[in-house]
Amino acid sequence: MINKVEVLVLVADDNEGIRDTTAAILRAVGYTVTEVEDGEAALEELAQKTFDVAVLDVRMPRRDGISVVKTLSPVPPPPVIMMASAYDFDVDLRQQLGTRIFKYLKKPVPPKELIAAVGEAAQR
Repeated sequence: MINKVEVLVLVADDNEGIRDTTAAILRAVGYTVTEVEDGEAALEELAQKTFDVAVLDVRMPRRDGISVVKTLSPVPPPPVIMMASAYDFDVDLRQQLGTRIFKYLKKPVPPKELIAAVGEAAQR
């Protein structure tokens, strides 16, 4: 069993409402959440802190979620990454990112699905 308070989650989404709602759902069940508005800010946070899980929007300004994943170095181990998008995840995207993505989530993500996915990712 994981201690949710000790699990650091990064939520990156340019849609403030979705970002705030996602963070509020995760905080309500005990996770420590940092919110950022785009991929550039996500990389800045990832350089300063060690996150256990990152929930990244695929399409964001300045730097998208795909670029964030491709930029992360395997050492030290990057956080477990989940991609979220209102769009379908095509085969090309899945091939580009391969095993670097733990789970693909379709927005809007139902709260129970979000909580379960982050919990499963945090245990990895």
